[in-house]
Amino acid sequence: MSPITFFRKAYYKVMRKQIVRDLDDFCTVKNGRALLYYKTDSLVFRSVANNPSHVNHWEIIEIVRVLNRLGFVVDVIDRTVKPETIASVQDIYQIFIGIGAGDSGRHYADIAKKVPSAKKVFYALGPEPDESNRITLARYDYFWERHPGVKVEIRRTINHVDIDECMKHTDAILSCGSEFALHTFDKHHKPVYKLPPSSSTLVQFPFASLEKKDAKKFLYFGGNGNIVKGLDIVIEAFAELPDYELFICAPQTETDFNAFYKETLEKSKNIHFVGFIKIGGETFYDLTSKCGYVIFPSASEGAATSVTTCMRAGMIPVVTVESGIDSAERCGHVIGDIHISALKDLISKLAHKSKEEVIQKSLETYKESYSYSQGNFSQTLELSLISILRS
Repeated sequence: MSPITFFRKAYYKVMRKQIVRDLDDFCTVKNGRALLYYKTDSLVFRSVANNPSHVNHWEIIEIVRVLNRLGFVVDVIDRTVKPETIASVQDIYQIFIGIGAGDSGRHYADIAKKVPSAKKVFYALGPEPDESNRITLARYDYFWERHPGVKVEIRRTINHVDIDECMKHTDAILSCGSEFALHTFDKHHKPVYKLPPSSSTLVQFPFASLEKKDAKKFLYFGGNGNIVKGLDIVIEAFAELPDYELFICAPQTETDFNAFYKETLEKSKNIHFVGFIKIGGETFYDLTSKCGYVIFPSASEGAATSVTTCMRAGMIPVVTVESGIDSAERCGHVIGDIHISALKDLISKLAHKSKEEVIQKSLETYKESYSYSQGNFSQTLELSLISILRS
């Protein structure tokens, strides 16, 4: 982490507000009050609000905007809220929407109990927590099956959310993602509304570069949680496929993972660790123009917005069902078996696609990417909230 990034994060942490009150800029009428439990950064810091590379900041602002349009003055509680702030919450709201993703959702139940009069909506950005933990740990089991005794930290498990307690205080679930993620909540017998994720508006379709797309070049584009997101199996597959290139765009923060794969990456001249890149920047367009596929065999996502962002640039998705890209069956390829040998077979098959096939699939992918537009997110959210409020 650079010194500038460190001090910026420290500044945000110190200055972040626990609660932002009385947001009503988009209210034409005021019929009630709504409470949102998520993040306040984009409502406090202009630099965060104006950064389109992180779609969840835009989504928070848009949730407030939609609630305003429905006539609600909105208060927003930050996910780092302290107990004394929760204790001060009053039962004055008609609707409460609370994040339930990962350990950020640890305060959902406590806040929901404070607003018994409100319709309570569990906002899920991934699979049901118990199911998410099960499939996450299965990926680590597969890693240790291949590499017994290697010490790596278990990441991306959910340890501070009592999902059964949350569901006792939930009237409906907003599942931001795929059919897979949605159906992991079936056992709780709550109405579930599917909400499509949005994608960065920074990305433009590189029509002029279509002829550059190469079926033998693949891009991995993801955040933290390398083993859960499948970077380990991708590296090991391409290490045995020297004729095909892999470009890795991911943060280099997992020192145990980096140390273990250091020798493999140094020996594999076809694997290029690019690191973190700016969406919409020169490197992003260079990679998305020349690579035919974005490969992302994740174990647990609501919907992988890193993939939907690449789809906006016409990159063909090669993903697991758990990655949350429902449209992959139509425009891309679904990874049905994450074992190294099966993944190698799929990569080899895709690498032999003709230029015409790759271009056609790229155009189909771009068409499907409109499913993940900001406009679709807004419309679906508004219609879902209307249905929830009337139920």
